[in-house]
Amino acid sequence: MRLALRLSAGLYGQRLSGVYRFLLYLCLQFGVFMLAGSWLALPGVLILYLGAREGLVWLAWVRRSWPVVMMAALPAVAGFPLALTLEVLAPGGTTAGTTMAFLAVWSPSLAQSARFLMVFASAAWLSRGLSPVELRDVLVLLLRPLGRCFGGGVARSAALALAFLPWTITEIRRADESARLRGSNPGRHPARHLAAMAVPVSVRALEKARLSAEALELRDPG
Repeated sequence: MRLALRLSAGLYGQRLSGVYRFLLYLCLQFGVFMLAGSWLALPGVLILYLGAREGLVWLAWVRRSWPVVMMAALPAVAGFPLALTLEVLAPGGTTAGTTMAFLAVWSPSLAQSARFLMVFASAAWLSRGLSPVELRDVLVLLLRPLGRCFGGGVARSAALALAFLPWTITEIRRADESARLRGSNPGRHPARHLAAMAVPVSVRALEKARLSAEALELRDPG
């Protein structure tokens, strides 16, 4: 009962932190992956509301996080029904039957992209009010029945993942700006531009992973 009251308070104005914030995040993930059809919009609306209430400007987040947005869009792009599109665009091809067939074929891919986008957006909301170290402490508490070694390892991995998402987005943006200043043109040579970005981002990511893992291990060797 107390847990339900705290989670509902988080929906109606109170900023959640710690265990309650993570549990609400898990509820959002359950909705993202278990709901289908028009019900899939429900967790999306909740994520938008929670982020906006805490000052997260979603349009700015999309601009900053364009790599993950593009990644989320891949299923929709790959599942686009090109043959049906040509039929619809052909003279006399736009009928109720072809339109419904177009939507029926493309909707699973669109739903998959929407799920990926909601996963990334909910992670942005989670990281806004829960630091990697706080997430680690929450998971250690929740996974305590599984044993200290196993629970600690899972908690450290999740903390690293949470720390890496916003950091990686920032590093990709910096690498993009540096490549453009060196004369790289993503519009004319996208593959070359991505290659110019990949090397510095990969090197920094490996170093960041090493330092973060060492810091978490020193904080709790178990």
